[in-house]
Amino acid sequence: MIHSIRRFLFISLFLSITVASSITAIGNYLLDKQIIKPYLDGELIKIHMVIEKLNQLANVDSLTQKKLVRYLQTETYSNFMFQIWNSDGRLSFHSDNSSNISLNHTPQGFSDVLIGDKEWRVYASADKSGKINIVVAEIYETRNALTDLITRNNGYILLVTFPLFAILIWVIVGLALRSLTRVTNEISDRASNYLEPVTTSNLPIEIKPLVIELNHLFTRLKLAFDRNKRFAADAAHELHTPLAALKTQAQVALKADNNADRADALLKVTQCVDRSSHVVTQLLTLSRLNQEDTLNDWHELDLYKLAKEILTYIVPAALEKNIDIELAPPPMITTVHGNETTLGILIRNIVDNAIRYTPPHAEIKVTLLNQNNEVILRITDTGPGIPIELRERVFERFYRILGTKAAGSGLGLAIVSQIAELHHARISLHTPPNGIGLQFDVSFPIIKDLYHGNI
Repeated sequence: MIHSIRRFLFISLFLSITVASSITAIGNYLLDKQIIKPYLDGELIKIHMVIEKLNQLANVDSLTQKKLVRYLQTETYSNFMFQIWNSDGRLSFHSDNSSNISLNHTPQGFSDVLIGDKEWRVYASADKSGKINIVVAEIYETRNALTDLITRNNGYILLVTFPLFAILIWVIVGLALRSLTRVTNEISDRASNYLEPVTTSNLPIEIKPLVIELNHLFTRLKLAFDRNKRFAADAAHELHTPLAALKTQAQVALKADNNADRADALLKVTQCVDRSSHVVTQLLTLSRLNQEDTLNDWHELDLYKLAKEILTYIVPAALEKNIDIELAPPPMITTVHGNETTLGILIRNIVDNAIRYTPPHAEIKVTLLNQNNEVILRITDTGPGIPIELRERVFERFYRILGTKAAGSGLGLAIVSQIAELHHARISLHTPPNGIGLQFDVSFPIIKDLYHGNI
């Protein structure tokens, strides 16, 4: 587990540079040996040519030859030796350190010869006349010492630069993580109730997705907090009146002088309790419905079958007002993709709303249609209808048309609107062809791909 990104990057990069530098040093060492060998072999050939020229001067100026040979011996005595052999096998000239060694039978060209306990690089070649064999040799220790010197100097350079590498890596990693530090400080300095998005400008592309997802989380939290605050405010607002009425009717029941007044007060207490219970249920339903929430259990369902099931529970309320509810025969396709629980709430709220606002002895008709690649749920009633200018406002929370005497909380259609939005459905209100009542249409797309993002 990585506990510190900076420490991890520092150690990883420093170790990587160390390994790479070590491999480079080894490679340079081997390469230096390959480069130095031909170079020093070339120097050995040059020395051979110089000795050959000196030998040619023997018949011209013997003293000059001896001086030059002595100079050559003095300069290269410790790591170099040479011998000049005549055609009769006689050693005519040699370096001081080769007097007890015979190199006359050394193969022509380059060869490696073990002399004593040391290895020498030998070059042997006859002069142009072919009568004199000139042999020059250089001890391998010189070559190895030169290679070691180069490698050691490279090592010194690496030792000096490693601390610089470490400082640069630490600083560069710190600069790279500065954006992360800024985001961390911005979040840590926030108040617990401040959920505005974090600034994403000037952020590295590696960190930006994290900050974007964090902002999405802040948005969801803000919506959740706002929903909770709104729920508390709405509950306080909507329950204040029924609770006050409940208290009043309870006091009336306690002070009633006869059973009739007491029974009437208790009946009103029951009505207040029913209204409060209805308001709480609607508020809880509304608080759970939000665009950011993920509804579970999405699947294909038969909207006609669901409507038939919901109407079974609502029929008793309609019978109390002598309202006739009709479910028309279904078309060929009534299958939609959605959440059964929320769609059930949608159907129940629309029909319940129609029952509340439709006068007694009226009719409510529920129809399913197939039009334009959509499944349309249509609820038509013979009530007072909704004026065209108010058809958008009725979906606002707690909005109720002035003069409405029917009991309600003003939340039913707001819930319907949110459920329809979650299912990518369209709501439209019309006046029926006969000009009486209201036609409530909810159009669901048949194309399932539209829902896949919400599942």
